[in-house]
Amino acid sequence: MGDCDVVDMGFETLHDGQTIQFPPAILAQLGNDTDKATVCFYGHVDVQPAKKEDGWKTDPYTLTENNGNLYGRGATDNKGPVLAWIHAIDTYMALKKDIPVNLKFIIEGVEETGSPGLVKLLKEHEKFFSDVDYIVISDNVWLSRKPALTYGTRGNAYFFVEVESGKKDLHSGTFGGIIHESMRDMVYLLASLVDTSGRILIPGIYDDVAPLTEEENKLYNSIDFDMEEHKNNTEVNTFLYNTKVRGVSSFISSRFFY
Repeated sequence: MGDCDVVDMGFETLHDGQTIQFPPAILAQLGNDTDKATVCFYGHVDVQPAKKEDGWKTDPYTLTENNGNLYGRGATDNKGPVLAWIHAIDTYMALKKDIPVNLKFIIEGVEETGSPGLVKLLKEHEKFFSDVDYIVISDNVWLSRKPALTYGTRGNAYFFVEVESGKKDLHSGTFGGIIHESMRDMVYLLASLVDTSGRILIPGIYDDVAPLTEEENKLYNSIDFDMEEHKNNTEVNTFLYNTKVRGVSSFISSRFFY
């Protein structure tokens, strides 16, 4: 009925030559009905470091129940959401209900360090993902205390930049100010990409970006969200944008759209 494989995520070679093997990932699928859409669930089971002295009332690595809530490192990011999907499938099966979609899973253990082996996995298992129609990422946060499902977000692009100047390592006290310095050039380069309001300055980058419609503005305006409460929760005095909605320069549109 379903398939599940443990797959290699590769390894990393450190500067001293030592190699570190990444934890394996899980690829699983359930259902292969060509009349159904295929949904791929992405999740991870690694967590950020945590110590009780960081402010935890209980041991962060011991799942603890308090007033109906479960507390522990990874309860929301991301072991809890992974387990929720497993329980959902289990419920369908227990009730002998047909799952309305084909399901595929990718669950990894190095997300918190940048998923260094994920590109390798995607290339080596390209066929596994070839029929995926939708992807669900279980990493997310609510904008308020009201439970919510986020069905879209802005895109991301990552680039690696190297700047080289002279081949020889020169003393900054003797040669500083008279040669092109890589660090200074890098600072200038990065500063030219975005202005102080967060708007990208690369020519033409917004040419194919569709403007927000009036319907979308109304939809965003109905989202249960309080700017002042969000400032308190994030412990910042100001955001880049002071308005909740309305156009490109607003909190909601910048958080999810642009």
